Amino acid sequence: MVTRKRNHRMTCRLNDEEYEKVLIKISKSGLSKQEYILSCILNKRISEKLDLDFYKLINEINHVGNNLNQISRILNSKNPILENEVLENQRMVNAVLTNLNHQIKGAGNGNN
Repeated sequence: MVTRKRNHRMTCRLNDEEYEKVLIKISKSGLSKQEYILSCILNKRISEKLDLDFYKLINEINHVGNNLNQISRILNSKNPILENEVLENQRMVNAVLTNLNHQIKGAGNGNN
């Protein structure tokens, strides 16, 4: 038989608004109710789990970085480069950075 380390159980009462707020924060954290509450009590950092779009955005940034490295290599070798390629890559970088900024500002932490 396994001995439980946590022998004490606590309950509390919440109104509808408080309960909804807690459930939303738990959902955003990706933790179980117990893990979330223990993390709050123990002052552990609680972060929102990132969605798939965030990882796609990081991948996109890596591709743009690769393109910029290729352009830099060409520029450093003193071969002529098309201005349109530079401008297109600059537009891509700006679009990705704008999207990333939006994602970061939209993602707070579970302590809010």
